Amino acid sequence: MKNLPTISVSEVLAQAFIDMPQELPKEVQILVDSLIIDVAGLCVAARHADYVGASFRATFEPGQCTVIGHAQKGNVFTACFVNGTATHGEDYDDTFEGGPIHAGAVIVPAVLAACEQHGLSGSDLARGIAIGSEVMCRLCSVAPKLVHKAGFHPTAVFGAIGAAAGVASALGLSKEQWVNA
Repeated sequence: MKNLPTISVSEVLAQAFIDMPQELPKEVQILVDSLIIDVAGLCVAARHADYVGASFRATFEPGQCTVIGHAQKGNVFTACFVNGTATHGEDYDDTFEGGPIHAGAVIVPAVLAACEQHGLSGSDLARGIAIGSEVMCRLCSVAPKLVHKAGFHPTAVFGAIGAAAGVASALGLSKEQWVNA
């Protein structure tokens, strides 16, 4: 019988991201800024679309998180769901062709809402978006296009893991909390 590893992939990732320098390289910061602008623009452009209105009405609960393009603030779930739906709805969002996946549509809404909910800084937001996107894209790179061929949308498959990594990183969770996320 083959010996199992003594450390999980989640533990390796958590340690790597916890040990990262706090300041992002300039090129990474530029990409993060571009993702935020892309998401904000797409949310504003889609704010009157039927599917955005339906998403808003179906999930709305008041809170302190921005639902981009809407006057009312929602709770974390409403903001994540509506902003993600608006971003990806017209399918003009960013694409990592190695998957292909749309990291911005998943990572930015999740990390933005978490940062607003917990009163975190812009650097926390940027770090969470960078790490969440990196995790999502690298996971998809392991078996490019095979998830699509199996009948699944890789944005959904890898997005939950990437969003968890991004939020955990933005929140500055401990290694154990990061792994649990």
